[in-house]
Amino acid sequence: MTSTDTVTLTAGNGEPIAVTRFAPDGQPRGAALISPAMATKASYYTAVATWLADRDIVAYTFDYQGYGASARTPLKDVGADILTWAADAATVVDHVHEDLAEHFGGVPLTWIGHSLGCQLLPFTDHSKITRAVISCGGTGWWKNADYPDKAIAPLLWWALAPALVKVFGYYPGKRIRLLGDIPGPVMTQWARWCRNPDYLFGVLPEHRTTCAAVTMPVTALNFTDNATMSAKASAHLESFYTGAELTPKRFAPSEVGREKVGHMGLYRRGNEDLWEKLLLPEVATV
Repeated sequence: MTSTDTVTLTAGNGEPIAVTRFAPDGQPRGAALISPAMATKASYYTAVATWLADRDIVAYTFDYQGYGASARTPLKDVGADILTWAADAATVVDHVHEDLAEHFGGVPLTWIGHSLGCQLLPFTDHSKITRAVISCGGTGWWKNADYPDKAIAPLLWWALAPALVKVFGYYPGKRIRLLGDIPGPVMTQWARWCRNPDYLFGVLPEHRTTCAAVTMPVTALNFTDNATMSAKASAHLESFYTGAELTPKRFAPSEVGREKVGHMGLYRRGNEDLWEKLLLPEVATV
């Protein structure tokens, strides 16, 4: 039976970061840290984390500061941007590394990044991570998008995002049914990156070397019906992982027994057979 414990870490700027551990009854054979997608709470990954723990993988989920269980203020008052969230991910990796050493004999740790989480791995102390899965990820340069997203993107990144953040203090994605609710500084920074052909690596070129410094085995897992991240967008992100042993795996839904998987479907409850086929073999174990 899985035991669940939640701790609250303190970010470098003093904000709380809620981290939940899903531990098996006995000694685990490996560990996994799930880094969430944009506008996605850690609770979305509870099912897969519990499933991993039931297979002797101690799993950790967390919410970026100002979001989900880490929120302490209304979204309009959150001052974090994406790089702040990257620092949160680094704080969580340090905590998980210490927790594994103290309680589980230092079993190997696998990073499982979903969408935004695929971009944050390089900002952590990845020497503490054995291998990584970057799932459904890519860069946001709008011209890499497929239609209809490509038609909407200029309106979103040049007009809607700046205007709505100015009016509401955050991006009210749920209200307009376009993405989710996102803190203002996160959306502002994201929009700036998405207006650049090299995304964050064009706006902040020093982070090309940050990404190139990742040298572990990385599996880039994606699906052909992922309308949010086109094949071109995924390949663009993967191209910056120049130091990693990167293996791209892109499946048609029919190849994994589905009519659709898309951007969010992999981690939905009820997809245990996909976790068995696609995730579990990628988790480092002793």
